[in-house]
Amino acid sequence: MSELNSKKDIKDKLVKWCGVIPERGALNTQELYRREYAQHTEIKLTYEGEVGERIPAYLLIPRDESNTRHPAIYAAHQCACQCDIGKEQVVGKSPAWPDQAYGLELVLQGYVVLAPDANKVGERCDVNLRQAWETASDGEGQKKCCTAPGGPWGPIRWKPVFDVMRGVDYLCELDCVDQHRIGMIGHSMGADLTIWAMPFEERIKAAAISGGGILADDWFPYGVPYEDILSLIAPRAFFEFTEIKDREAYAVKKRAIHTRVRSIYQASGVIDRLGYMELNCEHSFPTEARQAAYAFLKKHLFDG
Repeated sequence: MSELNSKKDIKDKLVKWCGVIPERGALNTQELYRREYAQHTEIKLTYEGEVGERIPAYLLIPRDESNTRHPAIYAAHQCACQCDIGKEQVVGKSPAWPDQAYGLELVLQGYVVLAPDANKVGERCDVNLRQAWETASDGEGQKKCCTAPGGPWGPIRWKPVFDVMRGVDYLCELDCVDQHRIGMIGHSMGADLTIWAMPFEERIKAAAISGGGILADDWFPYGVPYEDILSLIAPRAFFEFTEIKDREAYAVKKRAIHTRVRSIYQASGVIDRLGYMELNCEHSFPTEARQAAYAFLKKHLFDG
């Protein structure tokens, strides 16, 4: 860890930086439609975030006759300045982003998957920032979504955490979900939302991320050093994939951070709960990395 003395010191600083997370009320879920596929059911729905706010999402449920409770995954989408897409890429509805369809791939492996839109993205777009069909690359870059006020990387710091908590609340209400086996996955912005939420959301037992974890000497949205964030996640299961070609300096630092955090997992006797992988590729979530992430999640949510 850094010069901070304990997990409590780190958590106190993070809480102060994040702000007070509001109380959470009834979800008031509304199902919009459902569609049956050969191996899974897709449900389009909304549930309540803040009072009066509707969060649109897809719920994917494996089709089987076992009536058993399944492990569940909160699947957070990337940004890529594609603010009109959001959750669509996670469930395989965006042919331009086949490496982002991890929600669809995971339901086929037996998970219940929830894929919501992040704030200001997809169906949660703000017409004061852009029209529903516009992307963040239309002239103003990420000012139109991720760094917008209240957006996933905006100044309302508790909002991403709150939104993830609402999704986990919903998963815990489902009869088909084992609420003791909930995980999270995300690439890029989805990875950062995972890192942001996990110190506050203890119900997430395992996570796999790709292309996230912004470091302190570049752009740093977490309130405390990345190493300290990982220490708060420990001893829960956490897998990280880093793309060397994306930013090689990041890979060097991530490697060193994971080496140090490894000692925390080692001391708890759960060294297998920390996973790290690198490939010499650009900013993406390639097949080899996704398969490694899925194997890690299976070990800790299905087999563990």
